[in-house]
Amino acid sequence: MRYISKQGQPQELIAWLRAPAETESDDVPISWGYDDMPTDVYSAVLASLVREQGGLCCYTGRRITIDSSHVEHLRPQNPNVENVEQTSHEDTDYTNLLAAFPAPNGPGCRYGAHPRGNWHDETLFVHPLRRDCENRFRFQLNGKMGPASNADAGASETIKRLVLNHAELVEMRKAAIDAAIFDAKLSKAQIQRLRDAMDQRDGKGHFRPFCFAIKQACEKYLKRFDK
Repeated sequence: MRYISKQGQPQELIAWLRAPAETESDDVPISWGYDDMPTDVYSAVLASLVREQGGLCCYTGRRITIDSSHVEHLRPQNPNVENVEQTSHEDTDYTNLLAAFPAPNGPGCRYGAHPRGNWHDETLFVHPLRRDCENRFRFQLNGKMGPASNADAGASETIKRLVLNHAELVEMRKAAIDAAIFDAKLSKAQIQRLRDAMDQRDGKGHFRPFCFAIKQACEKYLKRFDK
């Protein structure tokens, strides 16, 4: 999981949210909700989120595009969820929106956003808008992950709820680490440069898939050179 720094919301969303104020009256109050969002506004929001996240799924870190992702609510749309107090218009608040795999009308996925469902716990959920999220998890060279500290109940619960050790996701992380480090047979200097590059976007504004796992793998492998 990589920390996401929220940017400004797209103009299409701003214009749509402002439209009701221009047409509402005392007799007929109008208030837009997420389910009222027009297709063109939804597309603009999703495109903005994918761009903001450097083309990575907010929870898993796998590559996403507009066609392979959906708009995810960090705080669920359903206000009747344990440990969640939903504020007015939060379902259209850009700071509450993320881009996640898979596409809305695609097949179900057994890890990430789908198994999470409406779960949200203000104390336990280690999510990508928390600045410390990257440091709360540890990745092994075989692709598996766990909490950085055995005492971190939040990290453990997040891994469980998002099924972040699903076999398919573990294999994808392992393949990314192998391709970046072991298959390339990098020198110490090359691994150092690769580690530093994991915090950088490429020419298309993308982060490398599973960059946070590759970065930790680089740090582990560099220790071998120092022995």
